[in-house]
Amino acid sequence: MVVNITYRNKQIDKKINEFIGQPFSLLEKIKMKGIGTSKMQILEANKALEDLFSPHLDTRYCYLELRPKGLIVGFQSVYKTYVWLIPFFYLNIYFNSGLLSIYSKQDFMKMKPPFNGSVDKKYLKKVLVARADYLGKNQFRNLN
Repeated sequence: MVVNITYRNKQIDKKINEFIGQPFSLLEKIKMKGIGTSKMQILEANKALEDLFSPHLDTRYCYLELRPKGLIVGFQSVYKTYVWLIPFFYLNIYFNSGLLSIYSKQDFMKMKPPFNGSVDKKYLKKVLVARADYLGKNQFRNLN
């Protein structure tokens, strides 16, 4: 789900919090040693996400933020700010040769760190562990 958060209001915040969970508290963020990434350069996205980008922008950037029930991918397009909300049960992450690919249902985005940087593998591990914990506790219980 992609949400325009340029002008935030309580209804949008409530929808985001219901969909992927409340933001972590400051103490939780410190214990986790951070919940987000530095900016990442967007290389490719599916048509629905691509249509939100301005055709005039040469380089597009995004960031990732971890939430208790999912992941936020935030990006800007000229004067608008969007977040792509991905619940853990739809999240697929692939990391290959320096490129990070994120998939959710029919949407995808491929990105890399700017300026010949490297993807923070500790952060990816943190996201995958949080996803596994969430799915193990809430979704796929043995029904036998």
